[in-house]
Amino acid sequence: MFESEQSSEPLDAALAWLAAEPDDNPVADLEAFRRHEAVAGDAGLSVAHREAVLVQLQGRAKDICGRFRPRLLTASLPLDREIHQPAMALIGSLLVIGEHYRALVVELRRSWLPARRDEMVGLCGKALDLLGEACALTAMAGAAVPAGFWRLAHQLWLVSGAGELPEEGADEPGVRMLNTQYRRLLTIAVSQYESLTAREVQWLFDYLECAAANASLSAQPIQPDNAAYWIDPEQDLPPASVARHGAPPGRQGMYFSPQDLARRMGEQIEWLEERVLEAEIVGMERDGELLDPEVSGLPEGLTPVELLSLLRRLRERWVSPPQRTQPRRKHQYTVQVCAGLKTIWEVGRGGSDKVSEWMVFNESPGGYAILCVGGIDAALSAGMLLALRRESTLGWSVCVVRWIRTEKPDQVELGLQVVSQGFTSVMVGFRGSEVRALSPALMLPPLALVRQHQALVTGAGTYVSRRFVLVHDAERLYVAQGRVLGLDMQTANIELLRYEVDPYPI
Repeated sequence: MFESEQSSEPLDAALAWLAAEPDDNPVADLEAFRRHEAVAGDAGLSVAHREAVLVQLQGRAKDICGRFRPRLLTASLPLDREIHQPAMALIGSLLVIGEHYRALVVELRRSWLPARRDEMVGLCGKALDLLGEACALTAMAGAAVPAGFWRLAHQLWLVSGAGELPEEGADEPGVRMLNTQYRRLLTIAVSQYESLTAREVQWLFDYLECAAANASLSAQPIQPDNAAYWIDPEQDLPPASVARHGAPPGRQGMYFSPQDLARRMGEQIEWLEERVLEAEIVGMERDGELLDPEVSGLPEGLTPVELLSLLRRLRERWVSPPQRTQPRRKHQYTVQVCAGLKTIWEVGRGGSDKVSEWMVFNESPGGYAILCVGGIDAALSAGMLLALRRESTLGWSVCVVRWIRTEKPDQVELGLQVVSQGFTSVMVGFRGSEVRALSPALMLPPLALVRQHQALVTGAGTYVSRRFVLVHDAERLYVAQGRVLGLDMQTANIELLRYEVDPYPI
């Protein structure tokens, strides 16, 4: 039984606001939300009242998130202050409501009644759902998860009691939903979301809403070790790769693995590749009928080319967590930077001056970590191309942005992977392409210990067949037919292809 009914002015005001129509502007709605969120943690109210207002606040928070996400989808990094500040405030409010849920469940456990176990599982599931929203917004904003996020997530799963249930209890609908919500957060943590675009992040969260149930969570070690992660529920930390760190001896924790999820994703990749090939043969509209959710079982939001690129990258990360093989050295020196394939292509032809100054704060033989020094005059995203050099007399290093972090609107950190030392601006046209005009591309020389052949960097979706025409318009016009040897890298922005000049042009 709940305690006797109580009321208060803050509670009445919150319930009246929740009963009214939401403000058309989600930012204004968020400001009102933050004025009322504290009432759900008022210890002077009955458990019944706190639970009722929490459920309503959760519904309003989800509504605000649904209307705010499109702003992040269309925004470029770093975010403008007009978007960054409400995004951070919304993330903070989601964690506040999650903490209120945790405190309520702890109170219910003190007066343990077996009949209310399902209720506690449901409350923790709602809280983890809000933490999923907070994680999605954080990733789309290019920020790091707030302090306390992972400790709260682990505590919600533990306090729910889901891990204490017998095997048959895990099949109950509420428990399945709770476990899926927790596994979704863990899967996102091991997916390197800093390397995804906002559109890819949103698609991944939608996909994992159900698919995350395929991931494994156990109190015992999971094989193979190289695809497993260890979780310390007492720490404010995400899962740690067993291959990189290992579980501390004598410490009790949990083990997590997305191996089965990666296996399922491999089947979806094969299916999608077959459908793309069939669509090209029969002339089906690839971006429409092909990715109908009722046919594909996959969420909407990405084109087939974008989707295949994302699925391949995710499967690779889930099957084999990346390990650092090269030492990093701290440095502090400025470099000239130009961002974007088209801008770099124009610089190579001597037709652009869009060069800004950044600072290198560490480097390794294969890449750099750089920080903005002055104003940022380009839209940035993970997977885009970037070129840097120490001074104007030196050649350009061509890099791919592996991750992006932006804690403040005027501060951005980028992690770069070097793919070439030097480049040549060329034009390419692939056989079978629907685009009749030639597309800009960068011709890259071989890279010692990495790539023995020449390579091309083109825009995403340019590569549609193995043969292509290459045009270099310099002092002398050079035209050649090339043959693709392999696709070395594919992101949401670019494709990196190894090729050779075809000795038998058709």
